[in-house]
Amino acid sequence: MRVNCLINKIAWFGKYSGYECLPNYLKDRDVQVHNYQSLRIFKNKLIGKLYQKWYRWTHESPEQVWNQICFLRDLKKADIAHLLYLEGNIHIVDCLKEVPANLLGTIHLPFDKWPQAKLDCLHRLKNAIILYEEDISKFQTYMNNGNITFIRHGVDLDFFKPDDKVSVNKNKVLFVGHYLRDFDMMVEVYRSITDTVSSKIEFHFVLAEHFRDTNAIKYLLQQPNVIFHANLSDEELLQQYQSSYVMLMPLASSGANTAIVQGLAIGLPIITNDIGGIRSYGGGDVFEIAPNNDAGALVQLFKKYYADEKFRDSISAAQRRFSVECLDWRISAAQHLSLYKSLVK
Repeated sequence: MRVNCLINKIAWFGKYSGYECLPNYLKDRDVQVHNYQSLRIFKNKLIGKLYQKWYRWTHESPEQVWNQICFLRDLKKADIAHLLYLEGNIHIVDCLKEVPANLLGTIHLPFDKWPQAKLDCLHRLKNAIILYEEDISKFQTYMNNGNITFIRHGVDLDFFKPDDKVSVNKNKVLFVGHYLRDFDMMVEVYRSITDTVSSKIEFHFVLAEHFRDTNAIKYLLQQPNVIFHANLSDEELLQQYQSSYVMLMPLASSGANTAIVQGLAIGLPIITNDIGGIRSYGGGDVFEIAPNNDAGALVQLFKKYYADEKFRDSISAAQRRFSVECLDWRISAAQHLSLYKSLVK
């Protein structure tokens, strides 16, 4: 069985992060995986620019356009053709006169972040994967008779793991990423914790510099107990996870959140709100979650962890156990392969 994977590399993800790690685990003696990933070479840019103008795909880089064209060109060679990020590639589905049954894509983003034009393209797909359960029924209304299969986002448990040699700092709170985060609520939570718990608590943000232009983030940048990090290596990011006491991340929306998946694998207790796909990743079951849009509840949950280290450690162990049982890339890859084979049959 030949599986063609169209990859969109997320600029700020390292070697061990992101859904584009999936092909590395699709190892089966009966499977050949062919990855289509944009390369910044002159020929690709030149040819891609011509196709970019022809199809008016101006939101894509020329080299990624050429990558997409190569993927479409080889559709008939594949038993399965997998768009790893359906949101970013749904436009190429729309350009096909007839969409083959072997073409499927993976839904990452929450339903409310899909523009209507992209939703209208979904009816042409016969199969899709979704990385969280909560919005399946909403997407299903646009898929007509198509099938949507829930498979959790995987994580590299051999890399993202606890380390007894790294000391956990009780006064270190971690926040990772920018997309779909609620920074206004984070400011409110930060102020309350600093005022009512301790001003010694440090808030560490892993956030690229070009995402620091909102008023909320500018305010946080000025605070003495707030530290921002950027351009971290994989190992440096891992150390941030391992040395933190909790991960505190108010969310504006959520599908499958990569930072939370990695925090779960580390055993770093997650403090977030009940929104989007959080319950698909243990929210409300493995770890407690706050009601949505409730900054006070997030603060109270933080205080519970801060006052009781045994409780914190029990949640840490439960999150790691959940990751081993449900989030291991090897488990996720096996579920993908099972789906592929069922579609080929």
